Amino acid sequence: MRQKKLTVAIVFALTMVSLFAWAGYRLAPESAPVARGAKYAQIGGCIGCHGNPENPLIDENQANCSNLNNKAGHPEYSAPCDDVMAYFEAVRLNRNFNNRANAELDNPLFAGEQLARQYSCFQCHGQLGQGGFRNSKSLKGYVPGYFGSDFRALTRNADPASVRSWIMHGIDPAIAEKRISGQIAEFFFNRQVVSMPSYKSLPPAEIEILVNYVIAINEIGPMTADMVRSYGKRSQTANNLTSIDSSLALIPLQATNGRQ
Repeated sequence: MRQKKLTVAIVFALTMVSLFAWAGYRLAPESAPVARGAKYAQIGGCIGCHGNPENPLIDENQANCSNLNNKAGHPEYSAPCDDVMAYFEAVRLNRNFNNRANAELDNPLFAGEQLARQYSCFQCHGQLGQGGFRNSKSLKGYVPGYFGSDFRALTRNADPASVRSWIMHGIDPAIAEKRISGQIAEFFFNRQVVSMPSYKSLPPAEIEILVNYVIAINEIGPMTADMVRSYGKRSQTANNLTSIDSSLALIPLQATNGRQ
């Protein structure tokens, strides 16, 4: 009898440990190299020098920056090199925004980025929608980017109709209508410090450009430095396509709209 009780207690303890571990994993904020690099750049003081447009960034042709700590006069840093490089590539892309805009190419990818910058989307969702900004009292304590399982959970698996609803109304009512999970979501939506604003006054054409852009970024996923560079090149290519998949290959508009 004692052995049986001990077995039950052990099974119960292991179950609870597994449950808490799973909950901890599910409640951990998702992150991307760009966002992690940005966070370190603020903490490590990188922005004090490299944030000034007159100061040079890391050479974009530098494939491996593991030796940059050894450069004369450069402070040592402890952040993963890949994250730092990804962030600086995003900064470089931002610096080159006006040059890309002056090219006046018919590129839906750049058109989406242009609107995202115009309406300050990246101020909350991070550079190129790569996330990382804090949001007190929200479920995970941050504003999700346009990638990963958090984004898909909030947009019904990246459904264009859901993304459109978030842009137009600041929420997708279908999320809050779910039993139990909807009540939990609504609780955190109502108490979080930063809430999604409504952009229903935007022209319908701009809303559709943003919908396609957000879904395109989701299909890319978390961007490495190489992916940011490839994104930059794609955004400067004249084409009549609208979205990109995880390999950065452009896909037609009808493929995106086909999810509706």
